[in-house]
Amino acid sequence: MNDAFAADTADTLPFTGLTPYGRPSWSGLLQFSLVGIPLKAYPAVRTRDVPSAHLLHADCGERLRYAKHCPVHGAVDNAAIVRGYEYGPGRHVLVEPEALDELRPAQDKALRLERFLAPAQLDPLLFAGRSLYLVPDGPAAEPGYGVLCIALAQRQRWALGRMVLGGHRQVVVLRPADTALVLHVLHYPEHVRVCPQTVRPPAHEPTEELRLAGMLIEAAGGKVDWTAYPDQGAQELKALIEAKLAGQPAALCEPPRMIVSLLEALQQSVGVPSQKEVPLKQKTPRKRARRTA
Repeated sequence: MNDAFAADTADTLPFTGLTPYGRPSWSGLLQFSLVGIPLKAYPAVRTRDVPSAHLLHADCGERLRYAKHCPVHGAVDNAAIVRGYEYGPGRHVLVEPEALDELRPAQDKALRLERFLAPAQLDPLLFAGRSLYLVPDGPAAEPGYGVLCIALAQRQRWALGRMVLGGHRQVVVLRPADTALVLHVLHYPEHVRVCPQTVRPPAHEPTEELRLAGMLIEAAGGKVDWTAYPDQGAQELKALIEAKLAGQPAALCEPPRMIVSLLEALQQSVGVPSQKEVPLKQKTPRKRARRTA
């Protein structure tokens, strides 16, 4: 990397200041064409920070233990357990551990990029839910890392590749995020199921429902404040545990109010009074003239 490029990116690519926590989940060589960049990968998402739940014996409070049990012979030792794959109802074929070991991929330490694509080409159903931060493995890897990160960001492209992660072959996608590269593990396309029911879209004629739905979409647009989306379930579970420890009753959440009519729900969402809420004009009763004798 020349000095001019280094000066332009010094403030936007603080790789040396990145201090990931813990041990890396993966380390290896990112390869695309003839370029190789040594990298390390760290988990980008942590699990829920709540206490673990266990099944206890109600009489004494001790944790329950589970023993491997055969319905014919009772308890079974680990030495007498084999692995079998079901190929029919109640029928299994036994597979030796050595045969399974031969199927496992070699510990290949390469992340090979094969294609560069627009993000819109990826169906969100393909994302398997595991994400990793990729960081340079040493100062010598920083120039190539920075060039790849900026090149992807400028062209608004993601990189599709393959690697061995956790002993399994994985299809992954690599994307630039601020000043780092993020790796997402993908499902194999053949594992994605087809929707079990074909939903017929409504007609595109302008209706009051479509107009109100458009107003609602426009009103809720703009930049997202992600701090407004905390893990509410974890917070409620922590509050429940703390209330139990303090001997206090837990606060209950009110159930959401159901609205049956689509038009009424849209009208209330955008603040338009529904027909049921529009006050009707009261007719003034006519006074009957008194009949004189």
